[in-house]
Amino acid sequence: MTHHQAMLCSTCGFGHNQKKCVKCGKWIGSKGIEARLCRECGFANKKDICVKCGKWIGSKGIVAYLCRECGFGNKKEKCIKCGKLAI
Repeated sequence: MTHHQAMLCSTCGFGHNQKKCVKCGKWIGSKGIEARLCRECGFANKKDICVKCGKWIGSKGIVAYLCRECGFGNKKEKCIKCGKLAI
């Protein structure tokens, strides 16, 4: 695996925020696409930092999702932080 799941802290992913696109903020409904981090942005403990606010997520991170528009085609294979391919 050359990519990591992008994660949100418990504050950024609380309640309805968990169902909002991490990139544009739109509602994702039931078919969200997991946001990714490339190897560089997810290296070591960088993967344990919230992709939205930059705070430490600890052991209770929440998976960050993209809406269908932001994750369409090969957009879903790009790192949410730097935009490099995360495949």
